[in-house]
Amino acid sequence: MNKKFILLTLFLCALFTAKGQEEKIRFTEYTLSNGLHVILFHDDTTPNAMVSVMYHVGSKNEDPERTGFAHLFEHLMFEGSENIGRGEFFEMVQAAGGSLNANTSFDRTFYFENVPSNELELALWMEAERMLHARIDTIGVDTQKGVVIEERKQTMDNQPYGTWLEEVNRRAFTVHPYQWHIIGNPEHIRNSTFEDVFNFYKTFYVPNNAVLVVAGDFDEVQTKEWIEKYFGSIPRSPLPIHRPNVEEPPQTEAIRDTVYDNIQLPAVFVAYRAPADGSKESYAMNLLTQILSGGKSARLKTNLDEKGLTAQSVLFYLDLEDSGMIYALGIANLGKESKDVEDAMVAEIERVSNELVSEEEFQMALAATEYATASRLRTLAGVSESLASNYTYFKDTHRVNNELSFYSELTREDLLRVAQKYFQPQSKIILYYLPK
Repeated sequence: MNKKFILLTLFLCALFTAKGQEEKIRFTEYTLSNGLHVILFHDDTTPNAMVSVMYHVGSKNEDPERTGFAHLFEHLMFEGSENIGRGEFFEMVQAAGGSLNANTSFDRTFYFENVPSNELELALWMEAERMLHARIDTIGVDTQKGVVIEERKQTMDNQPYGTWLEEVNRRAFTVHPYQWHIIGNPEHIRNSTFEDVFNFYKTFYVPNNAVLVVAGDFDEVQTKEWIEKYFGSIPRSPLPIHRPNVEEPPQTEAIRDTVYDNIQLPAVFVAYRAPADGSKESYAMNLLTQILSGGKSARLKTNLDEKGLTAQSVLFYLDLEDSGMIYALGIANLGKESKDVEDAMVAEIERVSNELVSEEEFQMALAATEYATASRLRTLAGVSESLASNYTYFKDTHRVNNELSFYSELTREDLLRVAQKYFQPQSKIILYYLPK
């Protein structure tokens, strides 16, 4: 790699992140009497306001015999409410010049609307509407069941390699609910009753299990009045909120298996359990991921793709609340053997466990990761989700201003120690995808 380019990249990234560290994210937070936590982040450089609600419920909170409910509710919550007609949720926000969406993970479900500032009250009212009395009826439930089952067919079952995450995780986790996929088992969804679905809503979609974030250009006094008006009267739930309290036992020997799929090229998946989100180890793992698969000069790209062994290779880190996972994927090039792909991927992963990464690699990974972190915190969407996540998972919203320092405190020795702890030969899962 060109040395001048490296130095220029490092300088620009350092300049950008240093500026980001000086500009602390200033916010107000408080909790309503019903348990809803509120975070207000004012930014008058934009004419917009973002309203987001994070519910601390994901697929891990589900009944093992009723998986897929968290994702099903991501769909159901757009059905409307007692005061919003079926299908009108999108229409109302878009008619106001805004946009909206939602996403579900293993640990939480996140809803958001980005609207012009003068439509902030509308967005707050709409989020309160579906928290208080979303339109959960048999028509909507039956409709969205069909949508979700079809979505699984389109995105997983009928896609090449589409079931890989489900196949890997059910081997990686034997007791923890991370073992099932977020989209759920279609039979569980199909066979669930209306009462099953409604009870899930009454248990998890409650103010004392949610964080409301308002970010952008708004008047704080007026916004607090609207929040109290629309959310303050929503009753706190007396029901216990299920939080799985299980610890996955250590893996004592490597797991190897084969899946036959409708594919043309064989693929190899190598996975390891990894640190949970928010730990010092998780930041080290992010840097290791960058070194192994973060760009054109990353080790997998250089030693597998560019040498013609793989048509594509990638490694990424899924940092979850209870336990993370590292996944490496290599799709064999035409005529190449799966065993050669496996050996090459494992060799690169184990190399970071046996020797210090170079100072140049470390500094490049550090700069790129800090740059990405700082860039994310310069958008309303990035700040909103980071504020909500830090409170939801750690009850420490101020962590948002410490993310860059967590990286700057790391050393190459930290990366070696974390790699040695997690990338152990007996801890890996090797899954071959072969053509039927």
